[in-house]
Amino acid sequence: MHDPIKSLLNAEGKEADRLTLKWKDAKLQELNYVGITGALITGAVVGSFQIYSAETDPWSTNALWVSALLFSLTSISIATQQCIGLNRLSSREDGPGKIRLLLGEENPRFDKPHTATYTGRDEKITEYRLRMRKSQLWVWQTPVMLLNFAILLFIIGLMIAVFSRAVKAHGDWSTGDIKVPYASWRGTAERSRWLTLS
Repeated sequence: MHDPIKSLLNAEGKEADRLTLKWKDAKLQELNYVGITGALITGAVVGSFQIYSAETDPWSTNALWVSALLFSLTSISIATQQCIGLNRLSSREDGPGKIRLLLGEENPRFDKPHTATYTGRDEKITEYRLRMRKSQLWVWQTPVMLLNFAILLFIIGLMIAVFSRAVKAHGDWSTGDIKVPYASWRGTAERSRWLTLS
C-alpha cells in the first residue's frame, strides 16, 4: 500500500503525474469492486434473513447480520463518496498535484541520520522527502475494511444459525438441519487433509 504512494509522492515532473494517475485508476477500480461486492453481500444478508427467520434462532444471529448489513451499506456509501471525490479532484487541470497534496506530507525524518532501533543494529535508514499521511491511509482503506468486517460477521452469523439448528436436532438425521453442518464440516476436513498430503 505504501510503496506506490511513496513513489508517486517523491517522483518528479511528468513521472509524478503518470504515477498519480495510475494510482488513481487503480483506486477507482478497487472502490468499484468494493461497491459491487458490498451490494452482493447486502443481498446475501437480506436473503439469509428470509431463510432463517425462525424465532427459535439465537439472537446473536440477527445481531451479527444486522451489523453486517450496516457495515456493508456503509462501505458502499463511503466507496461511492470516495469515487466521486477522486473523480472531481482529478478532473481539475492540476488534478494529479492536488491528489499528491492530499495524500502526502513533509517527512520530518528526511535527511537526518537515524538508526534502526527495531533491529538493534546501527544502519542508516533511507527516508523519503515526502511520506503518506497516516490519516489518508485510514481513510482510503475504510471501505475495504468495512466490507471485510461485513463478510466476517455474515459468515459467523450463518455458522451460528446452521449449527444451532443442528444442535436442536439432537442427532436426528431425518431432518436436514443436521446434514448441512455435518457435510460442510466433513468437506472442510477432507479438503484440509488433501491439501496437507499433496
